[in-house]
Amino acid sequence: MKVKRIVPKNLLVKTHSARRTGCTLMYLAGVRPIDIMKISGHRTEREFMNYIKVGKEETAANLSKHPYFMGASLKIVK
Repeated sequence: MKVKRIVPKNLLVKTHSARRTGCTLMYLAGVRPIDIMKISGHRTEREFMNYIKVGKEETAANLSKHPYFMGASLKIVK
């Protein structure tokens, strides 16, 4: 027999979930990984990127909004 309880969401969120979500949201908002790593305690960028688990689609969407890729005119070289 399963017992179901209704509990507030804040009691279900553990510190690790909050930390990981915070790191991911900061990254997706455009905060530089090196700056996030200073407050998250990650020592290498590889470790950090593996931790946040940002998918290819999210990365592409984030890059498409970056000023570097907006309004760039490219020449066709023949």
